[in-house]
Amino acid sequence: MNCKSAYNDDEFKDNVLNIINEADDLYQELRDNNVYDYHYCLSYLRENLFLWYPFKSEGSLLEIGAGCGQLTNLFCDRLDKVVSVENDKKLVEIIKKRCTADNLTLLENDFSQIKSDEKFDYIVLCDIFEYAKNFFDSATPYIDYLSYLRGFLKDDGVILIAISNRIGLKYFAGFREEHVDSYFTGIDDFPDVDFVQTFSRSEFEDLIQLSGFTNYKFFYPFPDHRFPNVINTDEFVNKIPYSRLPVYVDRRAQFFRENKLNQTLASDNISQYFSNSFLVEIRNDDSKRKTDDLKFLKLSSNRDRKFRTITSIHGDDELNVTKSPISKDSIGHLRNMHEATQYDFGKIKFLDNTFDGENFTYPFIVIDNLEQYIIDAITSNDRDEFYRLLEYFFDALFHNSYITKNYATEEFVNVFRKRSKIAFHCHDITNLDVIFSNLFILDDELVTIDYEWFFKFPIPLEYIFYRVIRHHNVTNPLFRDFASIEEIFEHFDLDVENMKLFRRWELNFAKYVYTDLIRPKVDKVPEESVDKLDDVEMMGKQLECMKTSKSWKITKPLRKVISTIKRR
Repeated sequence: MNCKSAYNDDEFKDNVLNIINEADDLYQELRDNNVYDYHYCLSYLRENLFLWYPFKSEGSLLEIGAGCGQLTNLFCDRLDKVVSVENDKKLVEIIKKRCTADNLTLLENDFSQIKSDEKFDYIVLCDIFEYAKNFFDSATPYIDYLSYLRGFLKDDGVILIAISNRIGLKYFAGFREEHVDSYFTGIDDFPDVDFVQTFSRSEFEDLIQLSGFTNYKFFYPFPDHRFPNVINTDEFVNKIPYSRLPVYVDRRAQFFRENKLNQTLASDNISQYFSNSFLVEIRNDDSKRKTDDLKFLKLSSNRDRKFRTITSIHGDDELNVTKSPISKDSIGHLRNMHEATQYDFGKIKFLDNTFDGENFTYPFIVIDNLEQYIIDAITSNDRDEFYRLLEYFFDALFHNSYITKNYATEEFVNVFRKRSKIAFHCHDITNLDVIFSNLFILDDELVTIDYEWFFKFPIPLEYIFYRVIRHHNVTNPLFRDFASIEEIFEHFDLDVENMKLFRRWELNFAKYVYTDLIRPKVDKVPEESVDKLDDVEMMGKQLECMKTSKSWKITKPLRKVISTIKRR
């Protein structure tokens, strides 16, 4: 089942309504109904798409295609007035039960005949604009529908559209096109499909401009716009390309590692064209917006409430990084970060920073981080330089440490649960998150920029070294292919047998951080079985048709990159 078929399934909608009516614990309901469609309709992680957006609190918002109200409560919390439009009677019933805010007006009518005389600060369409050809009678429905929506905007208003990229990288890598539940259909420009259409970036820009808009900004939600935990922009999408991010989907094949290919696309400055999704901010005038200074966002809302934060890179001439609480529950976590900067950690230093009682801010460093130096050594196949850099980090981490068996305090056990009597190196205080991408060499000193996991008790440094190496082994295919964790441990004369204990600590730490995390099961389809899932003859005809299509021309850079990788 995909998003569209779920909304067309009355039994599914009845189940969702029953859950909303009866469930005391929505998390438990998602555990019991652990499939994509229930997460799509019920998970609070859907709010990530707009959780960060700087809505005017006194503003008004028109939501078109509210679905099951996944975003409606967020809008009601953030703005003075919300009008939500839905054309499905059962979905309207679900929204009424789910969203009871006094500032919500719910309209049940067709999306092309919105019964409102108001002008709005914001108009939001999530997973609905692509269906305009199905509900807006016009020879050019997408252009004309944007023009129609403009009639509901204030002079300085904004239209926000979240939509899949027709040539998103995931569709090349083995994801079915969600709207039609088949492989490669969007890439082939939806042949014989008359009810839905998505667009590449250049196609979307053409629509915006032909509708009369001249001021707009593209955001790139990763892994996609339905469950994003990163929001990127043109300024940073190729500087901080996504590596290992979960994609919420119930079935996929895996033709290649899209994270590795995305790094190659980023190095060629073209990854934005193959982003899985777009969030487009279409502005009704040329005035400056708060989002103009926004470069990059990471949303950590899948953690336990006391650790949920938003990290943003922002600014114009001078860039800063700010970590902000998602709710008051996580302010203590940010205060702890600020306090951590009073201490050195081995030879690892901390940046100057400010804390205003809620927001923790420090300068953005524009030079290459330690990870980039290591990747340069890997791509040059320079093993001596690779290990020299690891030794530099190892020395900084273990500097002035002491050996003890008495680290398993009650505080330690509260986080890592499993005790051990093995003697390890420790410091009195610990920064757990000294991964290479968080480290910079400034004035011959190693400086860290991340203080999320600072603890005022000893934690074995051998474990910290393991989790750093494992992080890069898991998230970076180049690192993983160059040297195994075991090989690196042997180089530093570390006992490989301790990795079993470290893995257990790492799992327990994840449970400590991600208490409420529930992910839908993913059914991976073997590559050789894909031909059984779709008609091979039809796919062959589609591929022949693709060679003369606009999408074939648009994806030429991607085919060139893939060909280069295969030759290697």
